[in-house]
Amino acid sequence: MVYRLAPFFPGLLEFTLMRGETNEKTKKLAQLWQDFFNKIVDGTQENYDSMMENLKNAGTIDRIIPVGEEIDVKQEMVLPIEQITKIIEEHDTIALMTCYCRHRKDLINDPCKVTSVRKNCFGLGRTAEFLISQNFAEPISKEEALRIMKECEDAGLVHKAFHNGLDPSKELDGICNCCKCCCGTFDIHYAGGFPLMSLTSYLAKVNEEDCTGCSTCVEKCNAEAIKLEDAIAVINKERCIGCGICAHHCPEEAINMERTGPRNVFVPPPRITSN
Repeated sequence: MVYRLAPFFPGLLEFTLMRGETNEKTKKLAQLWQDFFNKIVDGTQENYDSMMENLKNAGTIDRIIPVGEEIDVKQEMVLPIEQITKIIEEHDTIALMTCYCRHRKDLINDPCKVTSVRKNCFGLGRTAEFLISQNFAEPISKEEALRIMKECEDAGLVHKAFHNGLDPSKELDGICNCCKCCCGTFDIHYAGGFPLMSLTSYLAKVNEEDCTGCSTCVEKCNAEAIKLEDAIAVINKERCIGCGICAHHCPEEAINMERTGPRNVFVPPPRITSN
């Protein structure tokens, strides 16, 4: 038996709404969390420069798992397993739970604009066993887990892996499937409260000859790392989190995922000027 203190994030924060309950208590909790996040945004904006300087050395929050079929799986893997299929296959216990982020947004009447699915977060291994035993989640087969993961990719959601202590060298606790309108790390970034801080090993690369400028990749990119210049998609290498969603959805197959080796993505939040 191993005991460890659950961190605030990811951990205690998610446990408050992870069971997917809808009642007066959970609605109040959801609004309290929103008020708390708004205060974080205010604090960041008031102390922007010093906050960014300190957070640059704080390490990454999550690890990006790219869309499996878009990467060259024959290359040597430097990070822990980078393929969703292999991650699922190597864990005997998998837990499926309600996405805290989307459920919180539902409770404050700001529902997800990308997917209607709410059960698409996963616990793995010992973390999964705990979640199931405490009724935070339900056990799920590997086949069903892979089906949901594929559904998430097709919806344009980013696979984000969370490790014990936010340390990629330690045990993998779970995987979230994130959108920019709901999920905590994206949501608070665009609100002006926190940087995007991810560990990745890939970078999107556009084949200009095949690109038709349809802007599908621009619309799908959760990190807002792509724009059109002269009707050609251009990747902002500083913002690209290497998730592979752009390549997965490109109708012309004009985007490939290029392996870079482990790199930290640090994108400061926007400065918000009051009128």
